[in-house]
Amino acid sequence: MVNLIITGINKEIGPGDIVGAFINEAKIDSNDIGKIKIHKNRADVEIAEDVARKVVETMDKNMIGGIKVNVSSRDGSELNEKEIYQYINKFKYLVELERTEEMERHELEIKRLSPREREKKGRAILYLKGRDEGTAYGNKPMVKFIRQRPGEELPDTEISIGDLVMISKDMVLADDNPAGTVAEKTRYSITVVFDQSVPSFVYGKGLRIDLYVNDITFQRMLAALENIKKAEGRLKELRSKLLGLTSLEWKKEEVEVREWQNKGLNESQKQAVQKALQACDFYLIQGPPGTGKTMTAIEIINQAILTNDDILATADSNIAVDNLVERLAASGARVLRVGHPLRVTPVLRNHTLDYQVLDHPDYKKAQELREEVGGLLDKQDNQTHPSGRWRRGMSNQQIKKRARQGDNFRGVPARKIEEMAHWLELQDRIDNYFEEINELEEMAVSDLIDKADVICATNSTSGSELMANRKFDLVVIDEATQSTEPAALIPLIKGEKSVLIGDHKQLPPTVINQKAEVDGLGRSLFERLFELHGNDYWSLLEVQYRMHEKIMNFSNQEFYNGNLMCAEKVEDHTLADLGVNITDGRCFTDKALDPETPVVFIDTAEMEARERSKAGSNSYDNPVEVEIVLDILDVALKQNLKPEQIAVITPYKDQVDLLNQRNKNEGLEINTVDGFQG
Repeated sequence: MVNLIITGINKEIGPGDIVGAFINEAKIDSNDIGKIKIHKNRADVEIAEDVARKVVETMDKNMIGGIKVNVSSRDGSELNEKEIYQYINKFKYLVELERTEEMERHELEIKRLSPREREKKGRAILYLKGRDEGTAYGNKPMVKFIRQRPGEELPDTEISIGDLVMISKDMVLADDNPAGTVAEKTRYSITVVFDQSVPSFVYGKGLRIDLYVNDITFQRMLAALENIKKAEGRLKELRSKLLGLTSLEWKKEEVEVREWQNKGLNESQKQAVQKALQACDFYLIQGPPGTGKTMTAIEIINQAILTNDDILATADSNIAVDNLVERLAASGARVLRVGHPLRVTPVLRNHTLDYQVLDHPDYKKAQELREEVGGLLDKQDNQTHPSGRWRRGMSNQQIKKRARQGDNFRGVPARKIEEMAHWLELQDRIDNYFEEINELEEMAVSDLIDKADVICATNSTSGSELMANRKFDLVVIDEATQSTEPAALIPLIKGEKSVLIGDHKQLPPTVINQKAEVDGLGRSLFERLFELHGNDYWSLLEVQYRMHEKIMNFSNQEFYNGNLMCAEKVEDHTLADLGVNITDGRCFTDKALDPETPVVFIDTAEMEARERSKAGSNSYDNPVEVEIVLDILDVALKQNLKPEQIAVITPYKDQVDLLNQRNKNEGLEINTVDGFQG
């Protein structure tokens, strides 16, 4: 049973009035009602757990005996426990499904394919040897891998900078094989950075590199769900609102924007910013293509900077985070990018924590101590290590004591005991140095984070150990509709309030396990909150700056109820504005580049232009359509269009690969639909 509290009654109200109201209004059975205790203007009522929420929702602010009353649970968590339990366990299950699917896909392919077959697919490189390349940012070990045969080029491969790879020798799926991030790639080598020290076999021959799954993100999603489960204080309040158990709220005092940092925002963007600042808990901003979602996010962040808020800005992908960093930096904000610097666009690396920490005085002092430690380690190498054959059961204290006494012990000469004692003394000093080094490095990192106006990271990185105990006044999640709900929770649980920016009418989160997708992992947190609270805590950005009105019209009517408008400067722009001047064209290339026609369809139905799929691939390519595209490009470039003014978009990754193989024009961007989004 759950205890409900009724307040606002008077002495005329008796147990019968309460029972009658509950049965008639809430439509429950009398057996669902237990003990009723009335004292002055309050009643305590026992109600069956499975109908308690229904009674509260029906009877709160309703009438009992002709009097309007308030009905609530003694402890809201009594009513919420079941919903919370179901929510947490549902998403833990879905995350594990997705994690298992991704792991199994990689591992199954590794097991099923021979090493040569996997190399041919571009997901492994064989016959490598490793060479120590010193350290990268943060003293992380760096190893360069080249072919064993001198001067041999590496094969074509999908593995690229920023990918997580696994290094192996004999046992490709051994648990202790090290994984690292690709830092550099040339025709002859791949350089990998590791977060921890690597086993010695990595510097030998007969090595193999495999493209591998990153399990850390899954671990952080599960950790975020566990934090939601154990929530206290403000997070407990947000959890209730997150699950729709209580309503969202506005700030009591009106938040006034006195000076817009971006003077060019339109009215719908300004209104979205104003409401986002006014919201207490969550706010949603829906930005259709080209409506300036990120610019709106930047304004919200800059307004929060003016009030000295601690701010975390995230997105699901590194490229989306880099977009935030670039625009925030351009606006004058002191922005700190947290995350692996090798996954950051090179021109933005000076904003990364790993880059900035190099100039911090505490970090420099730590590096000086590391050099001293290096000298101590060299001295240690000249002493006898206190292990097996020389230790003979002696404790560290016994070794030191016998060294002072100059004693032999069980066949171990006094000289060896003295060397072991010296080794232990050096180790004590080394341990003390490392303790001080760690403290100095942590102080440097903490100082940089504290001094930044805004911290930018991927959703996953916001759950890293570095950010473990950080709390923020405001969390802004850009491209929120491309993130699964558990991934969005990683940054969200760190904030007093969160603003989610995205568009649930565009691409959903990428989920590879079909059951997980259908059962809820394919729906973003943004979309679920929109369904719960969207009427009041949501803004639509209404002006798009990207496309001709005729290109916009279909999506405008189909997805946005005709609410979008074209900015004046783009509503009727065509290829003629870029200097294309083709008249009376008869071939398909000329028709495709008609300067006055914003949308052209080329029908290949009468051509022998069948798509194909490679063995082992779930993607497609079409060689004939590739040639058509390249012919159009050739004519376009002869019309003085620049490669960077042209984009080629295709639904299929294999088609991207084939286009890239055959395209000879540098600076031309070719990518998938989702690769271009945002």
